[in-house]
Amino acid sequence: MIRYITLICCTLMLFCGGCESSETQTKTVTVETATAPAATTPATTEHVKEDISGAPKNGLLQNPITLQRYEVPSQALLQWYAVRDARPSLVLYSNDPLLLSTQTLKPKELLARLAEQDQKALRANIANPVIMPKMTLDAALKAGFFSAVYWIMPTPGDIDELSVEIFRSQMMQDNTLSAEEAHSLTLRNGIFSGTVRGVPFHAVHPQADVKVSGPAVLHFDLSYLSALYKGEIKTPIFPLVYETLKHLRDQQIKTVSASFSYSQIIREVALGSRFLGDVFDQLFAQPQLLDANMPESWRQRSNALYLPNMMMFDEARKLLLQMADAQPDDASLHYALYMVSRETSANLGVALRHLADAVQRDPVYAYEYLSLAPIAREKGFPDEALRVLSLASKANPDNSLMTLALVRALIAADQADTAVPLLENLLALNWSKDYFPNMPSYLEQLLAEARP
Repeated sequence: MIRYITLICCTLMLFCGGCESSETQTKTVTVETATAPAATTPATTEHVKEDISGAPKNGLLQNPITLQRYEVPSQALLQWYAVRDARPSLVLYSNDPLLLSTQTLKPKELLARLAEQDQKALRANIANPVIMPKMTLDAALKAGFFSAVYWIMPTPGDIDELSVEIFRSQMMQDNTLSAEEAHSLTLRNGIFSGTVRGVPFHAVHPQADVKVSGPAVLHFDLSYLSALYKGEIKTPIFPLVYETLKHLRDQQIKTVSASFSYSQIIREVALGSRFLGDVFDQLFAQPQLLDANMPESWRQRSNALYLPNMMMFDEARKLLLQMADAQPDDASLHYALYMVSRETSANLGVALRHLADAVQRDPVYAYEYLSLAPIAREKGFPDEALRVLSLASKANPDNSLMTLALVRALIAADQADTAVPLLENLLALNWSKDYFPNMPSYLEQLLAEARP
């Protein structure tokens, strides 16, 4: 377990030092969709209890349902905690089964923390997170939340291409299943079935049909689409969304709650797809849209995504400017303008102003600055690298890992005097002994370097 915790810590520290790309590798295929908004709506236990009163509702996406949105899947534990007494099944759309072992977190401890309803403590970019996102389902199963799990895998190949031997090997290699659990798996009609953490487990091909008995909880992580998306020419995003949700609707799942996570603050999914949170929210609130003509704003967005593929950057920029004029508070449109402006005759300053507009409306877009910093350093502009890291930290003042990235840049830029108070604040934090066991000593080392 220590080896995996150390790996997590190293990964997060590398991310904080400035990633070269705005996306990380997923298990199947990484993606860069374009542009994005979306305000995350916190869920409350009271709200979810209203949803589960009485019998399960009609099939999912046949009637309106509230879609609770979170930044990372671990925050959905709050909603799962609220419905745990119903012992529902979980229907999970994600590129990762979220089954990394949580050996150090005891079920009683998790239940106590969830009772506090603290979303922030369930994020991964703070000093003392309750849990890491990839451990979410493992923790939920050990706490007895679900009676069965249906993991819809974003597998691009055909059903007849599945191999139980390859799947077993991959799951053991990823440390998500024990050898006993992996060898219990069987394959039939595009579904791997077995037992995981003592609960029936099914890994389902996207084209396979599933029959879920009793109440169910749905969670959709944006990494699912990220693994299937290969650009607007091969896999245009809106048809992909519609196809996925129509197939889900056809399964007639009786759902008691539904949630959605972006997985962008942990760099699993490109920022350009952030607008999809609003798309999903509207489709779940108005499922009849799945059978109607696409709303005009979505059709325009689709065009804005497609045009850059045809090298028509100026046309895409003009269209996005029109959309931003009509919807000035939509952060995703400003981010889209930033992305396309980098490819047009507009100078970099214009693009950065669009990015600043996006960050002002949604601080998550400040993660783009972490990608710009190493580029600036490589091009011989260390002051600009430091400036964008400062902007990122300012936009996310409670993100201790982002602050650490700024501290390291300050020390490298011979501005240790500015780094010292930030380091002292970081040292005062209660760093997790499970996930960041070496962080205090590392910070002490940095502080020794920074002090004269």
